[in-house]
Amino acid sequence: MESLRSLIPEIIPSSAKLFLTGVIFQGIANGIANVILQLYLTSLGFSGSTLGTIVMMNALSSAVLTIPIGIIADRIGKRKLLLVGFCSITVAKIIFLGTQSPLMFMISFLCVGVTNSTFVVLSPLYSLLFSDDDMDKAFSLWMSLGVVTQSLGSLLGFVPPVLVNILGISFQRAYWFLMAFGAVFSVGQCIFFVLSVKSEVMEPSRKENSFFLTSKGLVLRFSILSFLLSAAFWVFISLFPFYVNQRLGIQSDDLGSLMFLSGFISAAAQIVAPKISLRLGSVSAIALVVGLTAPFYALIPFAPNFISVSALYILMYSFVTMSGPLIDSVYMRNLVAEEKSTANGIRMMSAQGGKVVGPWLGGQLMERVSLGFPALFGGGIYAVAAVLTLFLLKSVDSGHSIEK
Repeated sequence: MESLRSLIPEIIPSSAKLFLTGVIFQGIANGIANVILQLYLTSLGFSGSTLGTIVMMNALSSAVLTIPIGIIADRIGKRKLLLVGFCSITVAKIIFLGTQSPLMFMISFLCVGVTNSTFVVLSPLYSLLFSDDDMDKAFSLWMSLGVVTQSLGSLLGFVPPVLVNILGISFQRAYWFLMAFGAVFSVGQCIFFVLSVKSEVMEPSRKENSFFLTSKGLVLRFSILSFLLSAAFWVFISLFPFYVNQRLGIQSDDLGSLMFLSGFISAAAQIVAPKISLRLGSVSAIALVVGLTAPFYALIPFAPNFISVSALYILMYSFVTMSGPLIDSVYMRNLVAEEKSTANGIRMMSAQGGKVVGPWLGGQLMERVSLGFPALFGGGIYAVAAVLTLFLLKSVDSGHSIEK
């Protein structure tokens, strides 16, 4: 118990508990989507390049809207923006479940991107609920809880084969039923995020020129890094279910098992990330885990079977998820409080830019070069990003002050 207390914040306020309930809903929804979504779209006859185009629509609308929404949030408060996200995700799920048209799927994903852009307020909101001393632990708790619940959601990949055997329906129909179930959690997450908003931590900024940031140098450096890491991840992982299905014939049950196992292992790794940060310093810890991602990522195309692919995926994913809370923590604790939503919006736009480029490029590379080439490409970007981390963030120490 004492060791557990050393890994989580000492005090978790009621607003944070509501927020983390939303994270649980979000994790389950993402777990279902990660396992089922691409198999469902593939069952409709879509190619890898079509899948890449559909998936990137999410990031496209997020990239366009994230900065404006971040600025608006700092001016009018975050609750109204989260309500917009709730409405948008509801529309997105209605469209998704009612169509088999690539164009309508793209519109659905554009609506999901609108919701994701409103989530620019989540990190600033969450950071205001904890002290600077608890920030690493708080973000590790958020990320690890999301990963664990995402893993549990992934286990529902066993449901479609059961539905096919018991009800005699097609896999396509079974996938649709599970996507409808996941939609409940996608909408539910927004409800809890809205409920977590408390007026005492949500005072809108009175700053006249919110876009002219005092921390613009920090924002630029983190934005460059976020773009690279996002592009490296999504160039292959966005199409990973398609990859293992086409190359190895893997279905949702085996894929769900992999996602479940990788989630729990990476959650454990994520929880200890603050201890690594304390020992090495934040920047060195980020560079280390980003660098360790590269070799395991690049080796995936050479793995001869699903077991070896799974082992490499788990190692790669664990290091990726370890870097997330460390990056968020360093970024948030070095920003001026009234600029957090705007600054986070700029960084998220950069990350969404990588998420736009990644799936599209990955789909093209799979069709024009080979199924596994995007993993090699992504591993190379991670290696470059590890070196750039030390260069771009050299003025950021492990404490609480930096050169703005």
